Amino acid sequence: MNFFTKSLRIRTVLTIVIIMAIIITILIIIIPNTVKNQTEKASINTAIASLEQFKLLRAYYTDNIVKKVLLNSDITTSHNHINTQNKIPLPATMIHDLSKLYEKKGTTFSLYSAYPFPNRENRQLDDFQSKAWRDLQKNPDKIVKRIVSNNEQVMLRVAISDPMQVQTCVECHNNHPLTPKNDWQLGDVRGVLETKLDITPQLELANILSMYIIIGIVLAALILIIISFLLISRLTRLFSDVSESMIRIGKGDYEAELTYHSDTAEFKQMAIAFSLFKSTLLEREALEKQKQLFETEKITSLGQMMATIIHDVNTPLGVSHTTVSCIQDGINEIKAQLSSSNLTKTDLDTFVSLCDNSSEILLRNLTNAIELLISFKQITVDQVSEKARKINISEYFERVIHSLQPKTVKAGATIHFECSQNCHIYTYPGALAQVITNLISNSIIHGFDERSGGNIYITVTSENNDDIYFKYSDDGVGITKENLPKAMNIFFTTKQNQGGSGLGLNIIKNIVTKKLHGSIEISSTLGEGVSFNIRFPRLNNQESNDDSNY
Repeated sequence: MNFFTKSLRIRTVLTIVIIMAIIITILIIIIPNTVKNQTEKASINTAIASLEQFKLLRAYYTDNIVKKVLLNSDITTSHNHINTQNKIPLPATMIHDLSKLYEKKGTTFSLYSAYPFPNRENRQLDDFQSKAWRDLQKNPDKIVKRIVSNNEQVMLRVAISDPMQVQTCVECHNNHPLTPKNDWQLGDVRGVLETKLDITPQLELANILSMYIIIGIVLAALILIIISFLLISRLTRLFSDVSESMIRIGKGDYEAELTYHSDTAEFKQMAIAFSLFKSTLLEREALEKQKQLFETEKITSLGQMMATIIHDVNTPLGVSHTTVSCIQDGINEIKAQLSSSNLTKTDLDTFVSLCDNSSEILLRNLTNAIELLISFKQITVDQVSEKARKINISEYFERVIHSLQPKTVKAGATIHFECSQNCHIYTYPGALAQVITNLISNSIIHGFDERSGGNIYITVTSENNDDIYFKYSDDGVGITKENLPKAMNIFFTTKQNQGGSGLGLNIIKNIVTKKLHGSIEISSTLGEGVSFNIRFPRLNNQESNDDSNY
């Protein structure tokens, strides 16, 4: 049951089925009645048209035949004209005669009145005829109709008024010796003209037509439901495919693709949206991974600097320890001489000289250790805080290069650094330290990998106190022509199986272009090393507040 309530396909198709069932039910009720009413209406119009034709025919007969015959011959009109050579039928008699002929074909025409001639007094009006006479006396323009049904037939009775249309008829009826009424006037309703039609075949045909229409609607509804089911199935299949692929991507399967394909514009739009979602997610994952690896490299760099500082600080601290030990030995010796009263002026002078020299050595080595610690602290703070400050670029670069000595010495790399001693700039020193660290690491890992030792050249210049030009090069193995255009792309590395992350040069590019707002160009010839030309502008205090992410 839950499947039927939760399935979009079943719920949609079920809704369509219910709507179609309601519509078909309404149509089953409406269509037969509508078709029947239209059939009856058409039959009534046909009957009225026939009656009007009879009226027109009688008027024409009266005015253009009877009148001329009576004026120009000895022929007379009579209701009893059959088998009589010198008599023609009265207009009303003509209607009765024609009605007998039509009756053989299932249609009856009759003319009757509440004032019949004596030869028709025995004809009694039925209920419909009496009602038609009364209604038409009140309203000659009214059409009186009734449908009478029995077990076998359905008869349609339609009656209209038969007024005095020509003066000849008025005079004839008023002057006839047997007339039941002699004050007729032109326009008076003299009688009622009625027709009876058997509309059983028409109604049967209407029922068949209604049945065919309903069957057609039901078949069309079934076809519509089937088509809707197929279309909705395709749509739900697309939704399922997209949702399954997105779930796979959410679980880390970035190779997931849409398996359902269609040429419709909506599917193409959906596929574009899915591809955009996937590429955006991959970019975010890549950025997150890049950030994590960047932090890892930063920590590694700090660890390397820590090893260098410990090594460098250990020497002056060791000398200081030895010096303090010498002073302590001198103090112990003086104490012993004092206790034995053997202290001479020469011994005292010797002790003072020892303390003087030792203090100088101790001060010099402790100062050196403090400076090393301050340098390490500043570089560490720069890389962690990423805040801008004013630095002497020559001194700062030398500190960073010095912090990488364990790595460069182990690789046998010699660094040649040139920079003006008075080059002061306001910039992001932590970013510069990361650039230098990554460049030197890249040269050691990739440039000098297949040989022992190499040369690294770093030159920093400034023209007109404006942009800083930083040129870095080595004499390593270089980069192939095919790999050069993608060397700074994210995750590109030729040391994939040897621990290469493919982030070093990409991080450098992002720092230079986004953090320092500069530019970087790379050039290389295979076997002759690689060269980087970096340019970045000086910052002022206001610009430094714009802390860009990289």
